[in-house]
Amino acid sequence: MRAPTLAIIVSASLSVSAAAQAMEIRKFDKMDLHDQGDYVELLIRGAESTLTAAGRADEAAQVEKLFTIKDPGDRDSHGIIEFELSLAHAREADARRVLKDANAPRLEVEDAMAVMLKKNGIALPDSFFTVNANFHAKLPPRQ
Repeated sequence: MRAPTLAIIVSASLSVSAAAQAMEIRKFDKMDLHDQGDYVELLIRGAESTLTAAGRADEAAQVEKLFTIKDPGDRDSHGIIEFELSLAHAREADARRVLKDANAPRLEVEDAMAVMLKKNGIALPDSFFTVNANFHAKLPPRQ
């Protein structure tokens, strides 16, 4: 099951234009936890808004539901849990790619979100990959 996931992540990252202003996972991981939370929240809202703008309000509602529903006893929603797992797989894939080729394009947080949503039947428009282009961290990075 791991190989198809990694293949999806790599193909998702390569399908986005070079002009995209997404956040590399390695940079995201250095951000303060509060800034990371803000970034992910903006990604979720960006997914909803790009889907709505593309005339796919039903899928935007699915995103909302995915990031709202929690199982009893869980601190996080289904969407956050699945996103964190997707991000972990993307980190692993990114590290492997860079070991093979130091000049390989780095995977981005948006790739992990897109893969997770695709697994839930929601394909994001290309415009999603730039929704956080103007994001600026409020706190200093972690060491």
